[in-house]
Amino acid sequence: MKFLTLPSLSNLTRKPLRTLAHLSGASLLMLALSAGAASAQDFEYRVNNRVQVGQGQPSLTLRSPAALSDAELTFKRSDGHTTTRRLGSLERGEVKEVIIEQPPGTFDYTVTLRAKDIDGEPVEFELTFDVAYTEALKVEVDTDEVELGQGRLPIHVNRPVEKVEIEFFDANNRPLGTHTSQHRGASGNIELRFEVPEGDLAALRVAVHDTEGFWESFILEPFWVEIPHQSVVFDSGEHTWQDAELPKLTETLERVQEAMRAHRDKGLQMQLYIAGYTDTVGNASSNQELSERRARAIGRWFAAQGLDIPVFYQGFGESVLAKSTPDETAEEANRRAIYILGNGAPPTSSEIPRSRWQRVR
Repeated sequence: MKFLTLPSLSNLTRKPLRTLAHLSGASLLMLALSAGAASAQDFEYRVNNRVQVGQGQPSLTLRSPAALSDAELTFKRSDGHTTTRRLGSLERGEVKEVIIEQPPGTFDYTVTLRAKDIDGEPVEFELTFDVAYTEALKVEVDTDEVELGQGRLPIHVNRPVEKVEIEFFDANNRPLGTHTSQHRGASGNIELRFEVPEGDLAALRVAVHDTEGFWESFILEPFWVEIPHQSVVFDSGEHTWQDAELPKLTETLERVQEAMRAHRDKGLQMQLYIAGYTDTVGNASSNQELSERRARAIGRWFAAQGLDIPVFYQGFGESVLAKSTPDETAEEANRRAIYILGNGAPPTSSEIPRSRWQRVR
């Protein structure tokens, strides 16, 4: 699998601190008003309150609006844990960063700063915020179950998901549309469903957003390549062939491997899809079964030759004729197979009217 992952974002909260004064009597009130005029700027602070484990630590950064002494911060956490950090003296404009130490999880905080101003009068500021210190968001794609051509993308996530955004692009990187799905905190296995846009779909950009504001993004490049080949002549009414047909199969296998090398950078695990067809000799149900057996036999032969990718097969019997004929007509053009290499089940079409692939290996 190839994932192009964009970095997750941490949310930074910036707010002015409220100023709270403990006052008693008119003289203190007048002093507070006078001091307020001299230090009109409130504390400025920034909270790094969305952090993934292993990518730093939560922190509170303060900028002092005036000279202060005996400054200390008290952190009261929602689980009852309380910590006091002494800052000492602060110059006007001085910036202090304080690491917030907490276990993984989300907690609410009430933080109180106590200090003395230049006249020795007590000053107190208080603020509240929450901190999410979480495991890194991890997204995995189930490569065996992906069906991009059918608008199906199963993923596995380790954290609650808020939403998933998908952008579609053509081969020239032009947008073909978008799709957004809401998941309301779901985690574990999530199956994404979307309508495949019209046009030559060449890439999907998938962004998974968790409930804490983090996101991971990756790009998938779906592709389906039909492998040119010579048709194998099967024994009449059977799913076996004579040794004289082996060079045809060998040549087809080489072309499959060549296509694999050409598209190895597309992302997701490559898979081979073999569709089998018959002419109209015999009844429809027996032809359906015969086409399935023949497609499976070719798939098993490829696997026996060491083809190390998943191989799927499906039969269509006489329901999809390359050349229209009356019933009970022997027509070599209709006794055929199609080989499609891709990184997901191919889209349904006139040649492949349904998607009921079975795995050979």
